[in-house]
Amino acid sequence: MTRKTLVRTIVSRKSGVLAFLFLLTASSWTTLFAQGKKGEEDPRLEARPVTLKSKDGMELRVFYFPSEQKKNATTVLLVHEWGGQASPYYKLVTALNKAGCAVIAPDYRGHGGSKEYVNVRGDKAELDPDKMSRKDVEAIVAMDLEKVKGFLKDENNDGYLNLNALVVIGVGEGAVLGNLWAMRDWGFPSIGRVKQGQDVKGLVMISPEKQAKGLPIEPSLNDNNLLMLPTLIMAGEGSVQASEARRMAGRIEARKKRVGRGEVSGLSVQMLDSDLANALLVTEVAAAIPAIVSFVTTEVKGSDPKNPWVERD
Repeated sequence: MTRKTLVRTIVSRKSGVLAFLFLLTASSWTTLFAQGKKGEEDPRLEARPVTLKSKDGMELRVFYFPSEQKKNATTVLLVHEWGGQASPYYKLVTALNKAGCAVIAPDYRGHGGSKEYVNVRGDKAELDPDKMSRKDVEAIVAMDLEKVKGFLKDENNDGYLNLNALVVIGVGEGAVLGNLWAMRDWGFPSIGRVKQGQDVKGLVMISPEKQAKGLPIEPSLNDNNLLMLPTLIMAGEGSVQASEARRMAGRIEARKKRVGRGEVSGLSVQMLDSDLANALLVTEVAAAIPAIVSFVTTEVKGSDPKNPWVERD
């Protein structure tokens, strides 16, 4: 048995744990939404599920956790792995929220609560992740994540977060989606005083994959704008994704050295003592969540004059 096969076998044995985690966390989120503690003072500060409709008509289930820091709140977008959903990241999301961040965690199309759509005959149908194509992945980047940003822009303009201090956390294939969307976001320059994009100020890649349905992460590793952003790469040392995480870290480090004349800044690599990946790495390895929260709150501050709150058109 090869090392890769052994690791996959170990992870597969934990599938029952992961299935239980899906149910447990979904229930926990529902309970938290029902409590509405913050809403006693301001209903807009309640943690809540939101339904958004993408440009092509897909209904997206989104979990949103506002921050009492409002205009000073660092904003976090969590992009889950292929075949997963946002629910298992309850512990991470609430830890970030308690640290003062406004956090949004969507189920992108074909996943979690965002599977249903209306077909050409007008009937309701469901997307199957196994049958989705590269074109569908491109739609997630260009439509689903862009729609989530539109929601965040409205919250920003109402004074409930600082969109100009946005951190994207991508898990597994979500690292591909999140990075490519961040690259797209940096492709929208300001026009005069009108800010269109360039909101992403930090990246977190957890158990990163090389591609998602044929769409590669590579262009984002070569993007000069993303190169300048503080970046955290995290993986289980014994996981299948460990080699890819080290490869990405090496690529980014080499490019940062060239730009920084031998100096490397803004890159953190966390190889945790575990064979787990994705949601299980985050929830079951004690060091994972504190490291992510520390990186986000240290590297990107919503109250920092470098990331001023700006009203958006």
